[in-house]
Amino acid sequence: MTTIDSIRDRLARITAGPTDEVPLARTALLIAQSEYPEIDIDEYERELQGIAERLEGELKGKRDSHSPLRVPLTINRLLYRELGFKGNDATYDDPRNLYLNHVLDERTGIPVTMAIVYTEVCQRAGLDVRPVGLPGHVICRYQPPGTTEERDSVLLDVFNFGRILSERDCQVLVRNIFGKGEPFRDHYLTTMTPRQVVQRLLHNLKVGYLRRGDEERAARIIDLTLTLFPWDLDEIRDRGMLRERLGDVSLALEDLERYVAFRPGARDIQTVTETVRSLRKHAGEDSASDGSALGSSA
Repeated sequence: MTTIDSIRDRLARITAGPTDEVPLARTALLIAQSEYPEIDIDEYERELQGIAERLEGELKGKRDSHSPLRVPLTINRLLYRELGFKGNDATYDDPRNLYLNHVLDERTGIPVTMAIVYTEVCQRAGLDVRPVGLPGHVICRYQPPGTTEERDSVLLDVFNFGRILSERDCQVLVRNIFGKGEPFRDHYLTTMTPRQVVQRLLHNLKVGYLRRGDEERAARIIDLTLTLFPWDLDEIRDRGMLRERLGDVSLALEDLERYVAFRPGARDIQTVTETVRSLRKHAGEDSASDGSALGSSA
């Protein structure tokens, strides 16, 4: 079994349970192992646990005697001031920002990976902190003990040193990324499940590699995505198109024929159908050529 096959097998096993129970850090580190095969996943998990234990020690005796804002300020002081974590403005588009081992080594990442570090450390310290999937900019939500309403929670921009956000601030964040024409929807402030965070991580990796023209790595990331979401037809189509460009005709046909069969009303169905027709013709010509060669050698 190749390294990537082994990773896919382990990824399928650890994400097979309920979506809320997917081990986020371990899954992110397993994805990172597809690029860095030599990394020790257990060692990185121990590092996260060590930070969490340090945070838990600093929070002892403070939760009941201080306002809810005191807890995130303590978290922020530890992660950003003492340990040196920060959002990576300088090389934001570098795919390494999406690999959790690199983020922990370099103490820098982009919103989704900073949110993974923040939530993992906090949850291991017994705090209710979860990622929130704002379009284009993942943030976190801290729910103080004894509260259940969102109005009692604290929104945090973990890419920007844990800055405390209002709902208006979140609207501005989205508008700055997508422009004034993008309406702000209530569900943007909904917390994400671990599986949703992983899906976003993988999507960002795929897009990043495609922008760099690295189609082989993009195809590998799609393989990982389809391990978690085997019937994501958009990913099946994208992998088929990549396989076609990489010259893997039979596997490209397999993906694209499945897309055509199950998405007959898609906007791009004509383009995909024409690609399938071309691939079938190419595959037929290859078969004829192979048969002719066999006949001449007999």
